[in-house]
Amino acid sequence: MDYKSVENWEAIAHKNARKADRVDAGNVIDVEEDTIVLERGPTAEYVIPKSKVEGFNGSEVSLNITYKELRQYRRK
Repeated sequence: MDYKSVENWEAIAHKNARKADRVDAGNVIDVEEDTIVLERGPTAEYVIPKSKVEGFNGSEVSLNITYKELRQYRRK
């Protein structure tokens, strides 16, 4: 897939996100000033810095973090 930098942050709301290893990271449920919020299932929520977003191809967000790194951003 061809990922490009995110120009319109609101466009990534309600899109799927994938980690650097191409594994599903969850859905973007909110875009805040410096972060995006991902929901993964009914019990996991992550607050990811926008600097960890690698790109967006119009339907999917690519993150430049691994599973181990994702865990450190867990909010609930």
